[in-house]
Amino acid sequence: MGFVRCLKGAYGWSGYFTVALLLFIVSFLILPTSKMVNNVYYVFLAVPALGCIIVSRGRGVEFSLGFSLWVCVCFCLALAGIWSGDGRWLKYILYTVLFVVLVSQFVDPRPFRTPFFARGLFWVLGGYVLGSAIVYWVIGRYAPGERVLWLPSRMTGPIYTSMWLACCFTLALPVWVEQRRWFELFAALLLAVFCMAYVLQSRSGLLGMVALGGLVAVGLVLRRVRHVLWLGLAASLGALLVYWATLEIPEVARLFARADSGRFELWGVFFSEWVKCGVWLGCGVNPNIDVVLSSGLSIQHPHNIFLALGLYSGLFSLLVFLLTMVVILRQAWKRRDPWGGYLLLALIMLNFDGDRFIDNPNELWLLVLLPAALIINKRDVSLPNGR
Repeated sequence: MGFVRCLKGAYGWSGYFTVALLLFIVSFLILPTSKMVNNVYYVFLAVPALGCIIVSRGRGVEFSLGFSLWVCVCFCLALAGIWSGDGRWLKYILYTVLFVVLVSQFVDPRPFRTPFFARGLFWVLGGYVLGSAIVYWVIGRYAPGERVLWLPSRMTGPIYTSMWLACCFTLALPVWVEQRRWFELFAALLLAVFCMAYVLQSRSGLLGMVALGGLVAVGLVLRRVRHVLWLGLAASLGALLVYWATLEIPEVARLFARADSGRFELWGVFFSEWVKCGVWLGCGVNPNIDVVLSSGLSIQHPHNIFLALGLYSGLFSLLVFLLTMVVILRQAWKRRDPWGGYLLLALIMLNFDGDRFIDNPNELWLLVLLPAALIINKRDVSLPNGR
């Protein structure tokens, strides 16, 4: 079923929330400030969703295992906020719960599972990054080869932008393969790598692309052993290309020169602080830990979504979150839902550059909350075979 036909087939509140969610996603690419994106969420999504829940007295909410576990995660995080005495944290919990509820219960997921949406989202995001870079080069704000640190809209940082680009590539990959759009797939791969390596110069997105390649390779090997030779040849050519790029392209060489950027040292310090505070309760939602690395760089958060969750709310909250992700990914695997690949890749990348998702609408909502809620949405369980 086509994207437009799916939108026309959504009626009532479901149709409204579906269109409003599309507007919310697009607002990250067209609105310049986080406050404006927040207002889009409050006015068009949060308040109407809260009104629907109150008017219907919650009768429209169907509890599944994945949704129930999400409620448990938010409950554990709410307890951490109460223990820390932070009222704002409870407000952020409400925002997050409303988003998960409206996407998993009120939105029609069919438009978001169409090939048109998957391909369109990637090309719109890729065009946003490349178009912004070209404009910056023309007006002289950044020189060609200089890292673009600030994009013009709410999706502004190079790290999360590269992550989202990798996730969108993952979402569209089954469509390109199923429909044998090999030229478009090759062009999309070139655009993604160029934006990540040359424009944004972010290793997080490149790590995601490598992880995606590894997952695809494992899948092919498990299906047909004869693919091992071709995969080995492709890996060798890829390694030679990367080696040549590090010698001939300074921007690529700088990616390797930054090494791990002190990640292992950083994680060790934050883990030690977590243990000092107490493994089960953590350090509270506002620990105010300022880590100074041996390089002299000051860091305020762990750059790891899992370590951050344990640090802020303790081991039990982390375990419940991990269980939730496993259940949701298993559900996506059983239904062959491409949003499962999107979510898995996001979690892999956020293991190296991630903070908390309990906040005002931010990039982690698009990377974690959105795919997880769409996967547990039970309004439509029919998916194309083989996706």
